[in-house]
Amino acid sequence: MIEPPPPYDVTALGLSIAKARQAARLTLEQLAERSGISRRQLIDIEQANKTPLITTLHAIAHGLGIPVGDLAQRGCTHDDGSP
Repeated sequence: MIEPPPPYDVTALGLSIAKARQAARLTLEQLAERSGISRRQLIDIEQANKTPLITTLHAIAHGLGIPVGDLAQRGCTHDDGSP
């Protein structure tokens, strides 16, 4: 029997993207240019108004110069409450 995936926390994902962008000292405009994702869409993702597709998450990670798994893992939640 296939179990459903664990809950996904889009707020934590958005926060991790914002923190990674700030750590890289990139503005929204710079990340938009590097990733090919619009500034508006980046804002919506960082503010947890939209859940990105995996292709979008991959583009953002590429623009930040980090593995996509590093970003995706931050949005995963587990039954014990740990990310």
